[in-house]
Amino acid sequence: MAAAVPPESRFAPEPSADELEAVLADRRFVSLFETREPEHAEAFLSRVYGPHALTLGGGGHTLNMRLRAFEFAHLHLGEVRYGQPAVASMSQAHGHWVFSYLRSGSVATDVQPRPYVPGEAAVMAPDSVQQLRMSADMEMRNLRVGQSEMLAACRSLLGSDLAHPLRFDERVPAHSPQTAALLRVMTHLAATPAYALAAASRLEGSLRDAALFEILLAWPNNYAHHLEQPAALPLSTRRARDYIHAHAAELPSIGDIAAAAGVGVRALARGFEKHLGVSPQRYLQQYRLDRVHEALLAPGGETTVTEVAVQWGFLQLGSFAARYRERFGESPSQTLRRSPLIPPG
Repeated sequence: MAAAVPPESRFAPEPSADELEAVLADRRFVSLFETREPEHAEAFLSRVYGPHALTLGGGGHTLNMRLRAFEFAHLHLGEVRYGQPAVASMSQAHGHWVFSYLRSGSVATDVQPRPYVPGEAAVMAPDSVQQLRMSADMEMRNLRVGQSEMLAACRSLLGSDLAHPLRFDERVPAHSPQTAALLRVMTHLAATPAYALAAASRLEGSLRDAALFEILLAWPNNYAHHLEQPAALPLSTRRARDYIHAHAAELPSIGDIAAAAGVGVRALARGFEKHLGVSPQRYLQQYRLDRVHEALLAPGGETTVTEVAVQWGFLQLGSFAARYRERFGESPSQTLRRSPLIPPG
């Protein structure tokens, strides 16, 4: 008879932060940008993280700005350093979340009572306007997530639309489960090979969704309580939702949806409001907008905003553009123009 395995031997020990970070040097990271010119550093990083002014300190240091990075299914993972004291002043919203892990040095902000130290992590919201004061030896790793991708992940976990804006706690301590989750996400993305196959985009899309799900589950946010609730839908609501998914481009009427679900129109509306947080009409519109968004982000497409909008039943283009901006925080043409800074592979 085989000897029993001691309980403490059944599982591998949790890797340390240093062990997790070691993997980040491999696979995906490439040297994206290097400069000793302040105006070049400001212009390039404004493209990556949003418009900001860069002011450099002295103290005998010389600017040696470096950015190693890669793109992954519309996520951006970068490692940045300046080599001298620097102040980044952000004056306007930038349309994405930035989750940051400080590897070395210190970063002080005008919205936190004390500077960040190595091992701590933070997040900057899309509408955050603040000033970052960085030491000469600062080195930081950033995961940039588009507002639309994060909201889509949150909606998917909730099984409904968001009743109010998503908010994360701005700061988490070193050696915390939240910091470990961020490192785990960064490690997994960096260690995934760049497969030269057409189907690789599906793999990367699923890994992106899993990464955002983990961040939403691990990092304190204002939907944490909702994520603890069971997500099962009543049969009639599930039938109606599935019918909408299958026939959205045909613009089914509320009567058609109710009939497919086997309930009356009023019962249909009550079910959607209770379990999905929106009316059936609103759910149908949002689902169509989401499909337009996916089509505009699809790689290698030679389509136009008008073609995709009409395909999903949006014939009043002015109204469509306003609804699209309300949902995704950018215009349809801005979504279409978005492309990776680094070609895949």
